[in-house]
Amino acid sequence: MKQQYFSDSEWVTLLQSPTQAILAVILADKTDPVSFLKEMQAAFQILAAELQRQDISSDLIKAMIASINDAIGQSPLQGEDLLLQQQFELIKRIQAFSSVSDGQNQVVEHFKQVKDILLNKVPIVQAEEFKQWILELATQVAKAVKEEGIWGIGGERVSRQESGALSTLEKTLTFR
Repeated sequence: MKQQYFSDSEWVTLLQSPTQAILAVILADKTDPVSFLKEMQAAFQILAAELQRQDISSDLIKAMIASINDAIGQSPLQGEDLLLQQQFELIKRIQAFSSVSDGQNQVVEHFKQVKDILLNKVPIVQAEEFKQWILELATQVAKAVKEEGIWGIGGERVSRQESGALSTLEKTLTFR
């Protein structure tokens, strides 16, 4: 599948989905600054690994990964510098929200648009593959840093709030 099946704005919306999934998880918890930064760093490392996967069978996801990698390849920054830039860009976006709930609502609205795009442009099988890929990415991010522990002791892999964010994401992307 190539981008030609989508308008430019639809394609941009789809390409923003991995970062929006990261945002959904990061906004779920009110956490200390150190944990926030650790989770964000882990999130972009997870995303970087996803963009290198060779075992993806979905044509849509392959096309998205290729497009994202092309954009990354045009960046003058690479490696750790690129990851830092991505993290700073996400922090700027978070700062632009009037509140956490405003950010969460914008993420939900984004995925409602994604759902509409996919329902109108691709077979349900490809829409479901996309949903599973986004949910897997978001779940990996949610599991990346223990929540509510003290100095990494105790806590849980996925907090109640993160679990709620994952559930909201899944419900928003339910195609049937």
